[in-house]
Amino acid sequence: MTDAPDTPRPDLLRVGGVHVEYDGEAVLEDVNLALGPGRCLVLAGANGSGKSTLLRVCVGRQQPDRGEVRFAGAPPREVDVAFRRDVALLLDGADCFPDLTVAEHVGMVATAHGLGADAGPAAARVLAELGLAEQLDAFPGTLSAGQRQMLMLASVLVRPARLIVVDEPEQRLDVRARRRLAAALRAATGNGTAILLASHDRGVVDEVADEVLLLERGRTAAVGTPAEVTAESAAWPWR
Repeated sequence: MTDAPDTPRPDLLRVGGVHVEYDGEAVLEDVNLALGPGRCLVLAGANGSGKSTLLRVCVGRQQPDRGEVRFAGAPPREVDVAFRRDVALLLDGADCFPDLTVAEHVGMVATAHGLGADAGPAAARVLAELGLAEQLDAFPGTLSAGQRQMLMLASVLVRPARLIVVDEPEQRLDVRARRRLAAALRAATGNGTAILLASHDRGVVDEVADEVLLLERGRTAAVGTPAEVTAESAAWPWR
C-alpha cells in the first residue's frame, strides 16, 4: 500500500532554536528551519548575516552553543558512513584532483558512492547538463574558474544523495552557466533530493527555491517563497 499523493513527507532536516556565538558575540540567534525531500530551501542575506555558519551547523561541521539539528532524526556527524552517503556537500575549501580528467574525477565520485556500472553514464550525463561535455578529457588545471566550479558541482550532483548542501554555487559562473546550474538543481529536487544552499543570486533563487530564509545579523528576518520574502523585505540584501 502506498501513501496518498497528498500525504506530507516527514522533514529530512530540522533545525531548532540554534544559537552560535563567536567571542561572546551572537552570529546566529534562535534560528529554525525545516526541509523535506524534493524541496529547495535557500539561505539569503548580506555577507556576514550568518548563512555559511548555519550551513556548517546543519551538516555537523560546527556545533551550536544552543539548539539542535537533526538529519533523518539524528544529529549530523560526518564520521558516520550513512551521513556521508546521504549528504553531499560543497562548502568552502573544496578542490579537484589535479591528475584526473574531468570525466575520471566525476566518475570516481560516482563509483565511490555506489553507482557501479552506471557511474560512467551518470557522470557523462551530469557533466553534459552543466556544460562540460567538451571538457571530459581535460585536466582541472586547464579549466577556467567557472568550469572548475561546474566540475565541483558535478561531483556533488552525480551522487545519489538525499540532501545536497552548497554554499554560493553561483560563484565564478557566467549567466549561461547559472541557468544550467538552476536547471540541474531543479532536476535534483524533481528526483526527490532535498537541497539547502546559500546564494546571493536572485535569478538562481527565483528559479530553484521553494522557500527562502532571509537572515539579518544572525536572526531570521523573513521566511517564505522568493516572492513573499522579497515583498516583506524593503531592501533585499543580496550583497
